[in-house]
Amino acid sequence: MSDEISFIEVEPKEPCIYCGRKKLKKADKFYKVFSGDKDTNIVVCEFCKGGFSTSLLEGIEKSYVTHLNFYLKRSLLELEGTLPKELFDELDSAIKTYEVGDFSSSYRNIGLIAEWVTDKMFIRKYGASHEKGALRWEAKLGKLLADSKGNEKNPEEALLHQLSSLKWFRNIVSHPCVFEMSGEDVRLGLVSIIYALQQVWKYGLI
Repeated sequence: MSDEISFIEVEPKEPCIYCGRKKLKKADKFYKVFSGDKDTNIVVCEFCKGGFSTSLLEGIEKSYVTHLNFYLKRSLLELEGTLPKELFDELDSAIKTYEVGDFSSSYRNIGLIAEWVTDKMFIRKYGASHEKGALRWEAKLGKLLADSKGNEKNPEEALLHQLSSLKWFRNIVSHPCVFEMSGEDVRLGLVSIIYALQQVWKYGLI
């Protein structure tokens, strides 16, 4: 299949070929996939559109990423109205840059969200006065994690481990390095940060 893939919005007669989703609302969007000017007879929904592009960038064996994109975008919509707009925009940008293969930019967005969550948890737990020390976010995260051990009232420790798993990748994309960010790295980051956002609001951790 040619790399020159394009999408044309259509009124679907069949469900999305990847997730099986049918058009239920007028606002739901579906697209026919073209390879160059050739109709592939593939129709995908708005959620799977980005994942379909990603599977082409990384190889057809990665076709399952369309389903991950469905989960990511559905979760993004569920968080809308809960997240501050700037945070929602960062997450939206992280998903969009991932879809087009700009993995480093996507992880920068993920890292900014992780830092924001860490800062808010730190202030809630220790007070705004501790911010005067201008601790780096890695130090704040380390203190939060150390002090959360043994807390069985909520999954704070599990959440902080998720944020900690993002730290190395976040720092790597900020500095020149021989390490090459991959789609797998970003998929870990996206799922982890969405889990973190869901948990902080569910358990009132910020």
